[in-house]
Amino acid sequence: MLQALGGRAEKIRLHKLLLLYMAQRGEAAYHFVPYRYGAFSFQANADLVALTTRGLMANHEKEWELLNTEDHAAALKPNDRALLQMVLEQYGELGRDALVRETYIRFPYTALRSAMAERLLNTEQRSAVAHALPTDAPEGLYTIGYEGLDLDAFLNKLIKARVAVLCDVRRNAYSMKYGFSKKQLQHACEGVGIQYEHLPELGIASDERRELNTQADRDALFARYAKRTLSTTQEAQEHIAQLVAEQGRVAIMCFEHEQQCCHRVHWQRRWCNCRISTANWHMCEVRRRILKHVRRRTSIENVCLPYKHWGCAGQ
Repeated sequence: MLQALGGRAEKIRLHKLLLLYMAQRGEAAYHFVPYRYGAFSFQANADLVALTTRGLMANHEKEWELLNTEDHAAALKPNDRALLQMVLEQYGELGRDALVRETYIRFPYTALRSAMAERLLNTEQRSAVAHALPTDAPEGLYTIGYEGLDLDAFLNKLIKARVAVLCDVRRNAYSMKYGFSKKQLQHACEGVGIQYEHLPELGIASDERRELNTQADRDALFARYAKRTLSTTQEAQEHIAQLVAEQGRVAIMCFEHEQQCCHRVHWQRRWCNCRISTANWHMCEVRRRILKHVRRRTSIENVCLPYKHWGCAGQ
């Protein structure tokens, strides 16, 4: 894309054109979150920085510059090359504001946190942005795993469920996967308006996770976790309860996609069963049909409901 744009592109323009290209492509290599100037991909930005480190690009204050002179378009599949040409023919000559406005109109969700929407959109268009999120996401405790997700897709799940606070319950908040180490994740969450907290005392030490070859091994580990950790971390658990009471929607996160393979579901089940002692603790009491609707709309893993009534919803 940079090559087709003459080797240089304003950073805001590049993200918007990449969004339009991915929308046409269907199978998106990048996802986009609502950011200060609209659609932004943390993953794409990280890839651009990596190319800069390798000397293939230059990272200027407001634009990216391609330094490598190879014919990159030749490496694209014919369909992708045709789509790129179509997108650039349709949008490549638009000025910055016109291009940004086009993405806001086509994808109102991306303008949720925009500092430019008030200036670029009319009343009807701003209303579409204001209604871009579902309004019926129930308050309570959610859980999510980042396995199989890039950072932007992960954040979108939280945003669309209207999660206010993300509680990281990994013992060590470190990952080889971009975006999921503590500082990176905290920066990204704060950039999209989500509070991040790391509660390592609710995690499981790495040495205890070795040789988990079967579900029986995991079940034994989680039984020890329930007995040893859950009985000695009342303060941290009360803290999460207070966050739910104050913020409405809180998510606890770890790595595993399947909740049965992660300790977070055992923490959740404990408190769905007996609730937390603080008077401020509340779980949303909604019927199954609402829960199914929310799961379809948000794709977040679980909503923790009063266990004695509805159980802790599976995926």
